[in-house]
Amino acid sequence: MKKVFTQFLLLAALLAGSHNVLAENSTMNITTAQIAPAGLQQLIDRHFAIWNNTDAVEREKAFAAIYSSDFFVADYDGLNAGADRVNAAIGRVQSQHPGFIFTPAAVEWNHGIARVTWGYGPKDNPYLVRGEDVFTVSEGKLSSARVFLNK
Repeated sequence: MKKVFTQFLLLAALLAGSHNVLAENSTMNITTAQIAPAGLQQLIDRHFAIWNNTDAVEREKAFAAIYSSDFFVADYDGLNAGADRVNAAIGRVQSQHPGFIFTPAAVEWNHGIARVTWGYGPKDNPYLVRGEDVFTVSEGKLSSARVFLNK
């Protein structure tokens, strides 16, 4: 009985919380549009240029202009934080798929989150693999990337 009562209280708390969220959202100005930060598409394009660059030294030189100091990439192989680990992860991806390049679509923006779908493959089949990256942006630089593969 105690377990049922505890579950009931939890459910009541959750419902009360969702009611407050719904009440707050109903008063928001729905016509307000979210405009992407200036230069976001160029920042994303430069990110993919880094991932397509096979020269590790050149990639690392470009990091400071594109990524925050605490930038990380989270993908199915784990989390890589910082320039050295991200650069090493790029090298691993490239060594596993020689000659493959990323072909990104245009960036989409929604309340602080950027999303880009992409293809990855050789030049004659650039969409062999498809995926999506979700980015956070802080002070004009990319601060994180979460990678999803479409299987």
